Amino acid sequence: METKVLVVEDHSIVKMGLTAILNKLKVQEIGDVSTCADLMNELAANDYSHLILDIILPDGNTLEYIETINEKYPHLSILVHSMQPEEVYGKISNKFNIHSYLHKGASESEINYHLELFIKNQPLAIKKKIEDTSNPFSTLAVRELEILHYLLNGYRTKEIANLLGLKMNTVSTIKSNIFDKVKADSFTHLLQLAHVHQISY
Repeated sequence: METKVLVVEDHSIVKMGLTAILNKLKVQEIGDVSTCADLMNELAANDYSHLILDIILPDGNTLEYIETINEKYPHLSILVHSMQPEEVYGKISNKFNIHSYLHKGASESEINYHLELFIKNQPLAIKKKIEDTSNPFSTLAVRELEILHYLLNGYRTKEIANLLGLKMNTVSTIKSNIFDKVKADSFTHLLQLAHVHQISY
């Protein structure tokens, strides 16, 4: 099967940089989209071998789609490329079928290293164990991170439940867990903590 990569990224400069590296790696075909909706439509329309996925997009959070993508396209190799703190979001590599988590602030050599192994379908030689007890968001589970995104964007419990297909009391429980884990005593405090710990939304 030819190497066909879909880049999911809404920042044009980042997209151009990734495309330049992929061209050097002699990738046969590169597609790109910038929204969650376009991501799912493009995957349905074309057969890709690799997916480079940002987390926060203009119309949502791609964490909600990774499980579905794994189920529908089990052959697809996924690399997450994001500005979100690795000590918080890197855990998705363990839950989902993800090759690796690459922070956008990584050095040029690290980016090239990750992408080359990713395109060759080779595992990382060393997977570092990420621990940062100073970041309260690192204690959140993946589902809690999904709901955190909506909380930070001002969505109410009923709206989150409808969007994620959950019961309201389930969302309420998860919201309480988030506030307890990060030790936030108000929504304003939660926003402040997100800002301090570089959680974008």
